[in-house]
Amino acid sequence: MGNGSPVSPVFSANSKSGNVNMSYGLSVAYEINPRLSIRSGVHKVDYGYDTNDVYFTSSLSALSQNRIANINYAETAENLVVSSSNATLNLDSKSFDVSARSANRSGVMAQQLGYLEVPVELSYALVNNKFGVNVIGGVSSLFLVDNEVDLTSGNLTTQIGEANNVNELNFSANFGIGLGYQFSQKLKLNVEPVFKYQLNTFSNVDGTFNPYTIGIYSGISFKF
Repeated sequence: MGNGSPVSPVFSANSKSGNVNMSYGLSVAYEINPRLSIRSGVHKVDYGYDTNDVYFTSSLSALSQNRIANINYAETAENLVVSSSNATLNLDSKSFDVSARSANRSGVMAQQLGYLEVPVELSYALVNNKFGVNVIGGVSSLFLVDNEVDLTSGNLTTQIGEANNVNELNFSANFGIGLGYQFSQKLKLNVEPVFKYQLNTFSNVDGTFNPYTIGIYSGISFKF
C-alpha cells in the first residue's frame, strides 16, 4: 500500500508488483470451548516484490559515493550504482557484458525477504458441524532469515546485495476466514484465506510503503 519505496527515494514513482510465494509450517491449537480455540506454530514464509522500469548501463566507472544507503552491496556487484528510469545501473564485468554494444537496458529490481513466522491467533467457529466456518484474528512475530536484492534483465540476473533497513523482528496483524471439512472426529481438511498487514518491516522508508499479504493456507489437521 502507498507510493513510496523502501530501497531509495528515486524509486518512489516506479511501478511495483508483488510476487506469489510458497510457505509451509506446523500449527498447534488448544480448544478453549467447542467454538473458541487459540493456536500458534512455526511457519517458513517468503515475501517478494518487484520495482519495475529500472534502467542500467554497463560500465566500470561507478562511484561508491553514489550508492544507495539502504543497500549493502555484494562483492560480485562491487561497482553497482542504482537509480530510476532516467539513470543507470553500473555493473562490473563479473555481472554483465561491458562491451557497450547494448548500452541501455531495462530491468526489474526484486527484493526477496524470508521469515520464520510465529503466529498467535484466536479462531471462533461460526458454523461448527461437518462443514465448518471460522473467523480468525491475531498477530504474528516475523524473524528475518533471508534478505536479498536482485536485478533481472531478460535472462540475466545478478544479486546486488541486501537491504540494510529491514528490521530483524517484524510484526503483522492477521485476519481471515477458515473453511473446514471434517472427514472424521479426528481428521479435518482446512482452507483459510488470510490477510496479513505488516506493521514495521522497514526502519527507513521513503513515502508510504506498507507491505501486506493475502494468503490461501491449506492443510490437514489431526485432533488428539
